Amino acid sequence: MNNNSAVILLFSGLLVSAGPVSCGYAASDEKAAYGTRVKYRAGQKIEFPDFAVEYIGERRKGTPVYPRGFLYYDFKMRTANIEKVVSWSSGTGDIGPVEFEIGGKKFLLELRRSDKLGKLNDNELVIWKSGDDSQ
Repeated sequence: MNNNSAVILLFSGLLVSAGPVSCGYAASDEKAAYGTRVKYRAGQKIEFPDFAVEYIGERRKGTPVYPRGFLYYDFKMRTANIEKVVSWSSGTGDIGPVEFEIGGKKFLLELRRSDKLGKLNDNELVIWKSGDDSQ
C-alpha cells in the first residue's frame, strides 16, 4: 500500500465514523413513529405524523389531601392551528398512559413504563394512537 492509498483509506474511515451521527433524537426532518420509544429533552420539538410535541418541564403540585404533591411532566402539543399542554404524572404510583385529543384524534402518552414496550428510560416517551390495535 503506498502513502496515497493509506491517506485515502484513513480519510474514508474518518468520513464514515463522522457521518450521520445519531444521539437517539429524531432529526428535524424525520417524523417520530407512533408506538416507538422516542427520546425527549426540554425545548426539543418532536414531529409526529399528526402533531408536534415539545417537553416543557416538570412541576410539583400539592393538594390539601396530599400536601407533598405530585410531580407532573408537561408537554406542549401543536398542530398548525391548535396548541395545548398535556401533563403526565405517576400520581400515587399507578404508572399508566394519559389520554389526550388533538386535531379531532385521540392519543395516549406513556412515560416511565409502556404497557406494550416495558420500562422506559427517564428521557423516553411513547405515543400511541388511541384504539390502535398494535398497542
